[in-house]
Amino acid sequence: MYYHYTSITSLYKIVKNKTLLLSGVQSLNDMEEASYSVESFENDFKTLYAKKKDSSVSFLYEQVFLPKKDEFEKLAAPEIDPFVFSLSAKRDSLAHWDRYADSRRGVCIGIDVSKLQKLPVVSYGFVQIHPIIYKNEERLEYLCAELMQRRKSFEKSYNASEETKDLLCKEMGYTFVSDLYRQMKYFVKNIVWEDENEIRLAYEDTLTKDMLSQIPHLQETYKDIDFPDYNSCIKESGLNRLDFKLINSMIRACRFFDVSSIWNSGLIAEVMLGPKCEQNPRELERFLENSGLPNPVVTESVIKIR
Repeated sequence: MYYHYTSITSLYKIVKNKTLLLSGVQSLNDMEEASYSVESFENDFKTLYAKKKDSSVSFLYEQVFLPKKDEFEKLAAPEIDPFVFSLSAKRDSLAHWDRYADSRRGVCIGIDVSKLQKLPVVSYGFVQIHPIIYKNEERLEYLCAELMQRRKSFEKSYNASEETKDLLCKEMGYTFVSDLYRQMKYFVKNIVWEDENEIRLAYEDTLTKDMLSQIPHLQETYKDIDFPDYNSCIKESGLNRLDFKLINSMIRACRFFDVSSIWNSGLIAEVMLGPKCEQNPRELERFLENSGLPNPVVTESVIKIR
């Protein structure tokens, strides 16, 4: 279970619209958001290759990445404008009440992330969900694990011989390496924020368009492969629509993630009232029940503060 700290007004909008608001990174409080560069990623990959001495890492570095480095950099180059929804592993945290929940007057929403992972737009990888990476050593470990996982997922998608899968990986593997870099760009943060224990949902429109542009080529080359309908997937999620809202008296871009298809699956497991929240608990329970949430649990912060 992970927790989203927010205001009563935002909770009301989430429940009434059955959507999660993904804000542009310009709206976030870390001024260094999305500062992990292509050069930094390439250096990390080279370091991993030199240290790991692993045949799978060597294959990806020597035969997938280096021969297609120009293609990788072109795919990774566009200005990344991710939209994110932040949660924390910390429940009932005074620091989070202060920073994100209307100065303790808001709520903390307990969200079962495993329900989100069942949505096609998440399972296909267009909405990424992962804890924030704060430490350098964690970054290399994550890079290695994700390279292995992405190669496995990439090859699993195709009903072909191992030889054909290797050829396909050599030809198009740079796309999932680029995808990994762009994910890391918005999942890597300075260690000063480590106390937040953040897990993040992130969607990046440019990446989606770039990946979609590869589909016609792949379909022509691999006629026996049944490719998913990504366009419909994105449209159904509502993330294809760019929107705007006022944040701190400034107009900011945002996107609304439609979660109505999993709304009554236990997605929202708890709503906790902040230390200074004046909301009537029973009235909130009635509102949640009326909005289709089964057995809503409304709790109150144990933090006592004036």
